[in-house]
Amino acid sequence: MAETQPLCKHDPWAYALVFPNDDATVDASTMTLQPAALEILGRLYSAGIETKLFHSASLSTATKTPSLIICKLRTTHEFLASEAARINLPMPMNAIKLRAIAESGFRGTDGRIIDSFAIAQLATDTYTPYEHIHMKYDVAPHAQALYEPHSAQHFFSSTKRLLLLESLIVNVAQLNLEALKTQGVILDCFPLHDDVERPLLRDALTSMRSMTWHTPVHAVKNYFGCKVGFYFAYLVFYSNWLLVAGLVGLGVFLLEASIKTPLLHFVSGTASFYLVQVYTVPLFGAFVVLWSTLFLESWKRQTATLALQWGTTNIEAVEQVRPSFQGVPASCSITGAPITYFSEAEKLWRQVVSWAVLLALILLDIAIVALVFYLRYYLTQTHPTWCSITISGHDLSLSSPICSCVNVLQMNLMYRIYDLLSLRMNEYENHATDSAYENHYLVKSVLFNFVNSYMALIYVAMLKKPIEGKCWEDDCFWELRYSLIIIYGVQIFVGNVKEVWVPRLYNKLVGHRTIALCEVDLRSRAEQQFLQTEYGWKGSFDDTLEMVLQFGYSTFFVIAFPLTPLLSYINNVIEIRVDGYRLTVDCRRPVPRNADGLGLWVDVLENMVTFSILSNAYVIFYTHGYLSDIINVYLWQDVNRPYWDLALFVSFVTTVLLFRAALAMCIDDVPAAVAKQLKRQAFLVTKVLDQVVADTDVAKRREITAATLQTLGVIHAGDADGHGYYGALHHTV
Repeated sequence: MAETQPLCKHDPWAYALVFPNDDATVDASTMTLQPAALEILGRLYSAGIETKLFHSASLSTATKTPSLIICKLRTTHEFLASEAARINLPMPMNAIKLRAIAESGFRGTDGRIIDSFAIAQLATDTYTPYEHIHMKYDVAPHAQALYEPHSAQHFFSSTKRLLLLESLIVNVAQLNLEALKTQGVILDCFPLHDDVERPLLRDALTSMRSMTWHTPVHAVKNYFGCKVGFYFAYLVFYSNWLLVAGLVGLGVFLLEASIKTPLLHFVSGTASFYLVQVYTVPLFGAFVVLWSTLFLESWKRQTATLALQWGTTNIEAVEQVRPSFQGVPASCSITGAPITYFSEAEKLWRQVVSWAVLLALILLDIAIVALVFYLRYYLTQTHPTWCSITISGHDLSLSSPICSCVNVLQMNLMYRIYDLLSLRMNEYENHATDSAYENHYLVKSVLFNFVNSYMALIYVAMLKKPIEGKCWEDDCFWELRYSLIIIYGVQIFVGNVKEVWVPRLYNKLVGHRTIALCEVDLRSRAEQQFLQTEYGWKGSFDDTLEMVLQFGYSTFFVIAFPLTPLLSYINNVIEIRVDGYRLTVDCRRPVPRNADGLGLWVDVLENMVTFSILSNAYVIFYTHGYLSDIINVYLWQDVNRPYWDLALFVSFVTTVLLFRAALAMCIDDVPAAVAKQLKRQAFLVTKVLDQVVADTDVAKRREITAATLQTLGVIHAGDADGHGYYGALHHTV
């Protein structure tokens, strides 16, 4: 339809802006763009963005005419560099060139001489003094040569080019994309996949021959951005730690099985079995708590290391006001700029209403879980023969496994209902920025999913015997094991089905709904990607939530089934491949976002570690009945069971909590090598970019000749022979 002239040497088409092909976009009588679309194109051109418009090959099923108008976007390196300088984009520095300028010094932009500022390297240093140094992009000539180009073809990486192009669209062209989508002016604006990088990354992520620790996390960050990069980094790091816990759990399971611990509890325990459990149960429980604590502390250190390597340690995000944010027009009391004001009282009231609705839904979820357990009790006590089978002459009730499956269905159904309602309530709360919106949604989601995912297991482990008087097969510990196996196993299966098949079904549904008389091969690359599933903030959120909930299954009640961490590791091996395939094949390329870690998710994991200490202690000393093993082994008599159970429980919890606190105090969240490198970075920034001279060299230094002094009127012509007051032809002032 229309194409602006190329500005100069440019990158490939990087973004796509999709308009609906309707009367709001095109004047049907003249076949020209309407003013709203023309204004968008004009703003893009003014921002230095080249555009190319064309009709989609997809036809509307109603009108049999092209359903979309697609506008591809790209810009030149000059505009990217200008925007990088404007927004202070952090860029990696070339270590060799940085060392050279530090050792030699340089002349500043104002003529001052910056003396040598070389940094000595110690034998104990983890990093060289100029390694992983990032500085904001600067157009100064002396700084230009110091930046590390991404490749011979592109100065900026693929992700940085997308970040800069988005900044040009949003900040320079002043297009509020979310507002335009809400108003229906555009359908979407999204980055396009890179046809060179994507196949390489897809093959690396989906290869079944590579181990989890070989996952190319840095390549993921370079292609998808830091936010997705940190998710994959966590997934890989967590999976590697799971392998350790899984192997220990496998050893405990095999040790107990070799003595006598049948999965079907038909044979009574022996003294040797009790002797083994006297040591394995508390030691494995303590190991899991120690493992989870060390894992979390190590992840914090890994986060700091990755933030250093990726240049996001001190990242500052500039956010736009959400288009759905409501308020009254006002002026900022500090800058005087026009703002939208939303009163604190109204904000508080809306949050109270929102939480009241959501807490009511959480209570409903608890009531449904209670109803499922009542059904189990009813089948077991009133009609025990309805759900039972006979194996080797032993009647085995199936009421508990069946109700566990019903519980899984209830969990998934209630999650869908709560998720939709919590999104509505989050909108009702009227948050100004996306980060505030996502953080409030995170708190709501974690609270509900904790209840929804673990309530059934908590009931079996802690509440069933006091309420019902007995457990399945008269053993709450074994019922907890079966419940954990069924609930967690079915959740793994359902989760993988949703991740693999739902995006594909969505793509097929969208294609059949909007396309007629069109072969897939006729569609452009941008059109094909527009019809794919969007992987926005919710996609990243759901993936992280899945891993956090899995952490709970792997730590809360792992005493009941020591193989849980190993199953989690096997699932994560598949998860890495599935997520890699989804992101590179099934989904659109997500908009890259900078991040310095997982954010509030780390606080969630901290609280889950604390709960795992309490839950494992309760399972050891109450659900499992650890004191019974001691009595059977050492033949104790006249034991005050309630007193000793409580004493052992309190002692275990107190000891582990104190040990955890001491461990957290001894392990710094930021490794010493990273902290040292960040200080070096701050020092180098003051020298290279800020051009701060040393205290011993505050005055400007420049070579001055007699002719220069005459020009300045400092000496007269008769003094130019060198016999005047200054006594020499050259002076350094």
